[in-house]
Amino acid sequence: MAAAPSGPVSLASTASTASPVSHASADPLGAEQARREVEAARAELARTRRSYDDALRDGGVVLVQQIEAGRDAHHVSASMEHVLGWATPMFRTDGVLRAMVHPDDLDTFEKVLSADEASSPSTVIDLTTGAVLAPPSTAPGDDELVVRFRTASGRWAHVQLRPMPPETDGRGGELQRAALVEADLDERLRLTSRRFAELVAKDPAGCVVLEFVDPADPSSLVIRAANPAAHSLFRLEGPVVDGTPLESVLGAASAQLVRSALFDVSHTGESMTAERLSLTEVRGAYLDLRVDRLRDGTLGMVVEDVTATVALEERLRHQASHDALTGLPNRALFEERLGATVSGAVREAPIAVILVDIDGFRDVNESYGLHLGDQLLVDVGHRLVREVRGCALVSRVGGDEFAVVTLPCSSDAEATERARAVASVLERPFDLDGHLVAVRASIGVALAPAHAQDARSALNRAQSALDAAKTDERRLVVHDPGSSPGSIHRLALLSELRQGLANHDLELRYQPVVDLRTGRVDRVDAVLRWRSDDDSPRLPVEFLELAEQSGLIQPLTRWILGEAGAAAATLARPDRPVVIGTHLSLRNLFDPDLLTFLGLVISSGELDPSRVELQVGETELMDDPVRAAEVLAQLASLGLGVVVDEFGTGYTSLSTMQHLPVTGLTIDRSFVGRILESPADAAIVRSTVELCHELGLRVGAAGVRDDATLAMLAGFGCDHAHGPHLSEPVGAAQLPERIEQLESAARAWLGTTA
Repeated sequence: MAAAPSGPVSLASTASTASPVSHASADPLGAEQARREVEAARAELARTRRSYDDALRDGGVVLVQQIEAGRDAHHVSASMEHVLGWATPMFRTDGVLRAMVHPDDLDTFEKVLSADEASSPSTVIDLTTGAVLAPPSTAPGDDELVVRFRTASGRWAHVQLRPMPPETDGRGGELQRAALVEADLDERLRLTSRRFAELVAKDPAGCVVLEFVDPADPSSLVIRAANPAAHSLFRLEGPVVDGTPLESVLGAASAQLVRSALFDVSHTGESMTAERLSLTEVRGAYLDLRVDRLRDGTLGMVVEDVTATVALEERLRHQASHDALTGLPNRALFEERLGATVSGAVREAPIAVILVDIDGFRDVNESYGLHLGDQLLVDVGHRLVREVRGCALVSRVGGDEFAVVTLPCSSDAEATERARAVASVLERPFDLDGHLVAVRASIGVALAPAHAQDARSALNRAQSALDAAKTDERRLVVHDPGSSPGSIHRLALLSELRQGLANHDLELRYQPVVDLRTGRVDRVDAVLRWRSDDDSPRLPVEFLELAEQSGLIQPLTRWILGEAGAAAATLARPDRPVVIGTHLSLRNLFDPDLLTFLGLVISSGELDPSRVELQVGETELMDDPVRAAEVLAQLASLGLGVVVDEFGTGYTSLSTMQHLPVTGLTIDRSFVGRILESPADAAIVRSTVELCHELGLRVGAAGVRDDATLAMLAGFGCDHAHGPHLSEPVGAAQLPERIEQLESAARAWLGTTA
């Protein structure tokens, strides 16, 4: 087999070269042998050419050679069809190869393949392997040797021009030769690298490339490159020279810290991150650091200034754990800190948990406006923080409620004295934009560990004491361990009330009210009962007190009003107008949403204001007569009548009543029940009836227990009466029958058939 040529192959050379056969021999067998050898050599040469062509094709290389010196026509290798899609014969026409080059890249093309100027030999192609060896650069840069070449599909492909040594033709001319190397992938990589380099240059994070000159020596760390952000971050003057020691940029302590981290990454290859670093060279800043080992063994370090992020996180954490108005810790943070404080309290050094509720805060808002109401809360918080000695924590835990935890004290008595100091501090009037406003505060106190061993128990004990303080003259109550069973009982009742309201276990029963002049039942009083309590000794007043203290009174009142309105609609008959009376508590009067609710149910037709009458206790009415008068006027504007209930328990004069928009009153059972044996009580009831009639008010009597009392009340001119002697409260289903029975009996008592 003939040996393959070892040098570059000329595309112009013929493929028919073979050793001449000697004609001296006339031996036919020798001639046949020679012919076979020639054919074998030709076949081997063809295989070699195909192998070269395959290598060029696989390598994305096209060989180009001038056909004649001075002509712009070229021979191209068969790989042209595979690499760029064109048939090879077409390039033998003058100007075709040049026409395929992008107009903007023709100057580069001329530097390598020109019909007029010789190019410097520079490229060697190893045809035995198909590898194209990179030439020594003869142009300003590799990028200048890349041109865009149109493919048969119409797209522009990036092609690198690699000049080859020219070949001399038989007439002494030089035929220019070159390799066209497909460079789309390389070009994309170079373009991506350039883009990333530009991105790093513009990145606000500091990017630094470092290297250990001696991989075994941590002190040999030097800087190889740094982007502008790193210059700004570390206040570097001028460009960082390749090989700058780290100590020239950072101080000894910071350099040692960075060296240790980078040394580990250099030897383990595992990336490292560090957050919220603080370096003395960058004062007041927090840095996030990431270090990666690069492929060539150098280290890439990205340093990000996260000072603004840290400040924002701190701000958000503060907002989440502090009250926006006062700046004090909110309830969540208070309970978190209280847990740690209470768990560490010992009998030798007790602490006090103090809950403070500002009484009548709603009045401040209504009298002076919400702005000054907010200012009062701010001033209360500031005064507690600044003036109460021994405070470990002051928090706003509710609308007008504050909590104070004291530092450890020497005794329970001292801890209690701190609570009294809180009360004393709040006694002085507050200056609200020139208005001196005095506030009253209810204060509940629990001691740890005497009263509680954990935060939840301490808060519960303090809350129970605060509830008791609201009805205590001193307005300050320290938890009494002896009251625990009662507290547990109250909590159980409160839970039962919540469940009863949610499960519809409550019902209204109705107690008929008799008109003592006609014997007719034109009014009934709605009374709250449990469905299972037919004659339960448990009085609803206990539940109502719990409802007021817990805030359940609002949904409970709405439910009662809805039930009463439905019952009034059921009982309504043209010949029998019946009014249903329901009780409003003190909290109802101060509920700003009550009037809105009533307006909605009245306008929707669910509640007929002429068929429902609201009852307000005298003591509750007189607790804040100014506010009460405003609310009653608004209720009257909705068409609702209001009756003062339990009259006589609050020692209110009837002259005060004439200034309130009420339609009548009901004398308390404590007076009515004694008129037979107490002439003084009888005189009070009689005079009350007379004065009310003079003022145009209707008078009723509660708690009637016998015929004699009923007769005396009728003699006094009392308008209405109800009580156990007449009828106990009954269910809505039994009410019509009970009314009929009661009216029949009442006509007999009164001696009338009306």
